Amino acid sequence: MQKMLNPNTTIWVVPESGIVNPDAPTAAEINAGENVSCAIVRGYTLNPTDSDTDDSASICDSGNVENRLYDNYEGEFTFFRDADVADAESVYNLARDLFEKPDQRVWIVRRLGKKNTQPAVAGDKVELYLFSNDHMRSVDGGDAGPIQFTVPLLQQGNYTGYVPVAGA
Repeated sequence: MQKMLNPNTTIWVVPESGIVNPDAPTAAEINAGENVSCAIVRGYTLNPTDSDTDDSASICDSGNVENRLYDNYEGEFTFFRDADVADAESVYNLARDLFEKPDQRVWIVRRLGKKNTQPAVAGDKVELYLFSNDHMRSVDGGDAGPIQFTVPLLQQGNYTGYVPVAGA
């Protein structure tokens, strides 16, 4: 038995229209997105949270009831900024460009267990979260670290949990 340790996380940003079926995304759809993994500061937030529930009991129930209703999830990334804001090859500038304007509807696709240099392949397990982004917030690292920016992510009603990546 061996623990999974960093760095074994990949995060892609895929336009909403780039994934036809979120319950069976293809490797080609995911790989057509942007791999922003190396721009993300450790400690990001991307997880399902407690579902909404209903506790309405019928006259036939002999105890309390709780039924799951809506899925909930949350997300927020902090990214590094590049000192050369014009560097077209920079993953930091790529992340900035993706989230510079608010209200971009995107799938955030996360894969755990493989290095981020490996493309998605059929059989990988991924999570998909549909988000719209809020305004970027600059984070001045001061003497403690580099200048960064944070992107709050707003739920857009679709989270898949772990699903296998389909072939073609």
